Amino acid sequence: MSALALSPAVYEPPALSWPGESATEQPWLLFVVFVFTLTAAFAWATYCINQGGSPDIDIGWWRIKISCYR
Repeated sequence: MSALALSPAVYEPPALSWPGESATEQPWLLFVVFVFTLTAAFAWATYCINQGGSPDIDIGWWRIKISCYR
């Protein structure tokens, strides 16, 4: 039997990583996603103002909610 057949199957969770790295968290990626989300929220608020509305942005721990009132 080969060494692979004799070794126990070890599960490694999927992660963004480069060759040679184990599963690591990428803090810069979280920052980029947050900045993109915030930029999209402000763009939607700008669109709301442009259409004659009044935007309300609610930033919570796990979500960003934008409402447009006319």
